Amino acid sequence: MTMLPEGRTIFISLKWKLLVAVLIILTILGGILGGFAYRQLINQQNYLLESQRGKLAQNLETSISLSVDHSLSAAQQIALLVNDAQQTPSGYQAMLALRWPDLQLYWELDRLSLMSLSGQVLAHAGKLIDSAEMDWFKSVAVQLQPHWRIVCLQECVIQVLVPNLLQGEPHFLFMETGLTDILARFRINETFELAVLAPSTDVGEGQRYWGREVYSISNRHTSLIQLEQAAAQFTWEQIENRGGVYQVGGELSALWIFPLAKGESPPTILVINNISDWQSLLNEFQESMLGTLLFSLVLSGALVILAAWAPVVSLSRHATLLPMLAEHDFETLKSLSPKTSSFIVDEVDLINIATLNLAERMQNLELEVDEYTRELERLAMLDTLTGLPNKAMLNHELQKTIACVGRIHDKIALMFLDLDEFKRINDTLGHSQGDELLKIVAKRLNHSVRAMDTVFRQGGDEFLILLRGIRSEEDVRKVIHKIFASLQQPVVLGRHKLIVTTSIGVAYCESNNVRAEELIKYADLAMYQAKDAGRSNYRVFTPEMLQRANNKLMIEQDIGAAIEEKQLSLSLQPIVSLPDGKVKGFEALIRWHHPERGLIMPGDFIPDIEDSEAIIRVGNYVLEEGGAILSRLIEQGWDDLYLAVNLSAKHYMDPGLIPLVQRILSKYNIPPQSLLLEVTEESVIEQVDLALSAMQSLKRLGVRIAIDDFGTGYSSLSYLKQLPFDVLKIDRCFTSGVLDNSVDTHIVTTVIDLAHNLGRTVVAEGIETQAQCDFLAAARCELAQGYLFSKPLEERKAFRILNEIEGHGVWPIESQPQLAKLGS
Repeated sequence: MTMLPEGRTIFISLKWKLLVAVLIILTILGGILGGFAYRQLINQQNYLLESQRGKLAQNLETSISLSVDHSLSAAQQIALLVNDAQQTPSGYQAMLALRWPDLQLYWELDRLSLMSLSGQVLAHAGKLIDSAEMDWFKSVAVQLQPHWRIVCLQECVIQVLVPNLLQGEPHFLFMETGLTDILARFRINETFELAVLAPSTDVGEGQRYWGREVYSISNRHTSLIQLEQAAAQFTWEQIENRGGVYQVGGELSALWIFPLAKGESPPTILVINNISDWQSLLNEFQESMLGTLLFSLVLSGALVILAAWAPVVSLSRHATLLPMLAEHDFETLKSLSPKTSSFIVDEVDLINIATLNLAERMQNLELEVDEYTRELERLAMLDTLTGLPNKAMLNHELQKTIACVGRIHDKIALMFLDLDEFKRINDTLGHSQGDELLKIVAKRLNHSVRAMDTVFRQGGDEFLILLRGIRSEEDVRKVIHKIFASLQQPVVLGRHKLIVTTSIGVAYCESNNVRAEELIKYADLAMYQAKDAGRSNYRVFTPEMLQRANNKLMIEQDIGAAIEEKQLSLSLQPIVSLPDGKVKGFEALIRWHHPERGLIMPGDFIPDIEDSEAIIRVGNYVLEEGGAILSRLIEQGWDDLYLAVNLSAKHYMDPGLIPLVQRILSKYNIPPQSLLLEVTEESVIEQVDLALSAMQSLKRLGVRIAIDDFGTGYSSLSYLKQLPFDVLKIDRCFTSGVLDNSVDTHIVTTVIDLAHNLGRTVVAEGIETQAQCDFLAAARCELAQGYLFSKPLEERKAFRILNEIEGHGVWPIESQPQLAKLGS
């Protein structure tokens, strides 16, 4: 069954869509071609009419020229009829009286007058000359050349003035003829009618059109009716300005105006050209085009239906068959599919073949997918390397087990294991040996747990163990000891024999309100605490661990704003010369004035960021502020004092440290020896080569270097003698016991002698009593700092004390020194 899309839909068969599309295309194409052909015929008609109009205008001009030439010829012949004895006005008059009927008949003259240049009529035949004609004569007679004009009074005539010599004196012959010859020559085509209309100012009593009297008309019976209808439909200005084709008397006619003279309102010839036959041809063309278009549409529709019927029926069948692919009903689809046996195939046949091939392939693929799905369901929850349950299985099992806490299990435990130094083993022996080690560890872990426990591999060298049915913590400790014992057995990888250790974090769950992700995080935190404690250790998660982790996260998030908003400041603790008590410098100690948590000491936030990039930003900030403090000391005249700045191990090894120190020295114009950079002994020994390179670069700048917290690490004297440091600082843990503990006494005196033998200066930290101060002075320790002299001071207070001791430079000893360990 064919499923239609949801919503309001209308099904229209493809064959009808094709038919409608073809008919629309043919209609548009036929309309464009027909319109183009019709436009061409109209343009041809306009061209022919314009040509005919131009030809008529040329014929009128030619006819008038021939009539004027005819009058000139008549004047010459008439002059020859007067013999020498009659070359007088009276002789002309006698000749006209004798020959006027012949002249009138032969030359078609209406009147003839002999006139002097002054306008006197000397001889005359026909109608007398009126005043208007005399005015015209006087205006043109000044030029002895032929003149003519057409005048319409009762009728239209052409008047011609021809120069003539009489007794050697110039005279004019005034000749007047009708327009019959002009109109006869003008009307070269019998298909049109014409009418001669008087000027609009004439006031004749005849029938008038557009305010003009009709003097003559070619076919009075039909033309007068056309004139009446044309005058009723159009104004004279419309015909005069536009010309062209009009509907006159139910027939299509072209109306043209041809003026017979110059002037504002001359007499005119109105031509009425009937073009109904031409319009009939246009109508017949339109009818034939419409018939051809209709025939083409019917024929094309029939062909489309004939050609598209079978393919559309086949496509409709496919619309029923294709949903069977989604329903996986392949056998029914094959049985209902049409069989293609024709030699000639089309796209629909190709669709049918492709559908059958697709059904076959999908049927085979479905069988393969079923087999692979069963295999993947088995492998999806297993680690491909070790065969242990993987992280996905861990989340699944952990959620189920947590849900059973309180009903089946009183308590469960999750152990998070991370192999110690696995990256070094992997990098040294190769990844293939590392993978082999992971397989061995996985087997040993499986043998170390109870039957009800499950070992998971989360990834890399991280394993998790879910312990069920825990009655007491002793159950967990037994499993941990078995794990440590099994891993103590050496592992042989090729030619190498290794002993693998692991750090374990344990998180207990006694409520089903804990989420699986939280329990994993708690075990992870405990594992990191175990790793910090050393190899082969385990730690149990406590809320304090989470608090420290959250505090570390807060520190990492807020330290950037602290730097930008200058929440960090430097306190100054004086460093005093033991022999004379004079101040020699200060140690810059950072303080964080948090807007919400108040004052945060460096021990509460520096350890949380020393492994991140934030420690470098903090170190750069301290160096920048220390440079500014040194410049202010120099401005106050204390250019012999130095400032000690602590550097973290990460910052000390950063390649950007040297350019930064160089820029600060240049920016604040500080003598290089005024800056003492302190680095801990442990950070130096961990990467001796890098530390040596950094120290050498700093020494080339002239900066002094101090080894801080000496004696608290695991330094080697062979490394110590290679390092180009200037000052050795004895940690407070030794100076605090110099009077009470003989061991501390020997350590301090030995370190002082060692430093002097190496040519280094010694600074003792944590001096809190005068007795300690006297002992160190006796032991030839050069410098000391501690609460005996001063706790860390704000810069303003430190400068105030410097102003008070200006001159002698002896730093005042606190009357009641505080013994708290807040100086670092």
